[in-house]
Amino acid sequence: MSLSVNIRKKLGSFSLNVNMNMDKERMGLLGASGCGKSMTLKCIAGIETPDEGSIILNGRVLYDSKQKIDLRPQERKVGYLFQNYALFPNMTVEENIGCGLKGTKKYKKPRVDQMVEFLQLKGLEKRYPMQLSGGQQQRVALARILAYEPDVILLDEPFSALDSYLKEYLWRELLEILKAYHVDTIMVSHNRDEIYGLCDSIAIMDTGNLILSGNTKDLFDKPGKLTAARLTGCKNISRIKNSRRIQWKP
Repeated sequence: MSLSVNIRKKLGSFSLNVNMNMDKERMGLLGASGCGKSMTLKCIAGIETPDEGSIILNGRVLYDSKQKIDLRPQERKVGYLFQNYALFPNMTVEENIGCGLKGTKKYKKPRVDQMVEFLQLKGLEKRYPMQLSGGQQQRVALARILAYEPDVILLDEPFSALDSYLKEYLWRELLEILKAYHVDTIMVSHNRDEIYGLCDSIAIMDTGNLILSGNTKDLFDKPGKLTAARLTGCKNISRIKNSRRIQWKP
């Protein structure tokens, strides 16, 4: 999978300016709240429309302001996991998983059953979202996304709705699912531990701008910029002072 995003969008006094490329990996978007991470995902998914630029996925143009191309979200083959999972409360687990698939119920069933097995939801098929734990709801939302085989999955703060004691367990579970399914992913978070644990590469955002990107471990070891150092938790930050060289005289 290859994804190229070069977009600009102005919303009131806020300006988004993102230029990034990714290829066959799990990428994390790290930044403070309100820096434009979620808006970037929404532009890729087609929920928000940039003012100008282009978005190209696997050589297919999803958006191009010059060519006047703007595919609908349903046409993009992009899976979007919202913060609250956005499950339909009046649908059962199996109905939620199959709701994005085309065709008759009979046609959908083998794919739904496959996702139930893969995401370890056996026995929960007839339950409603309110009868599930936070972790189970997350797996149902992922099953719904994976059922229609997206080219890329966008995770928007996937652990924000969960209790802290569940998060580390679910990081590992989500990582195993993504590895087993071989699907490329962009994950938004303001939590550096989540990004470090789940993502091969990282892009750091600050006030609407993508300021730095690269291998996750490399950037955590050597952030290179003050904003990146603060976001990655670097403790060794100090100002440089110029001083005259003092010659020692015995």
